[in-house]
Amino acid sequence: MYGFEIYVKDNFLDEKLFNDIKNKVPNLQYFSNANYIRNVNHIWFSCHAEKEISEILKNKCEKILDKKLQVKFCSYTLLATVEPIVHSDLSEDCQYQIIVYIKGNTNLHKGTGFYLNGELNTHIGFNENRAVIWHSNTMHSPLNWASDDKSKRYSIICQLKEI
Repeated sequence: MYGFEIYVKDNFLDEKLFNDIKNKVPNLQYFSNANYIRNVNHIWFSCHAEKEISEILKNKCEKILDKKLQVKFCSYTLLATVEPIVHSDLSEDCQYQIIVYIKGNTNLHKGTGFYLNGELNTHIGFNENRAVIWHSNTMHSPLNWASDDKSKRYSIICQLKEI
């Protein structure tokens, strides 16, 4: 597959759930080795999300994509990347992924960049409670490297397998 299959949805989580998550993410304990993606040199800090959260994300993605999905992993993440790390996460266990931006400075360059033919093609800016869903073959990178503001961002990421 070439090109993009990207969905962007603001106000993705209901307000109460979103605020509960937003209040707890700064206090979670994040680890650099909690999730490993083979062949991706991507330093990131994460904490496994609760089963309830992964089910909510999976169910919402199934409705949007009109596909039956299985969760590979779902994690809260803390990111402060200062260099582009362009990669795709396509594997036999991951055909789709979602990121839900939870807490951070609203900024075009704090979100995710998507690449086509080796060039940055599309910016999705950071906005709290914005979800971005894409096919895992799509090359992408956190955009923090492009921002003058190097503050961290908190998100939830989930990798999904089509079943």
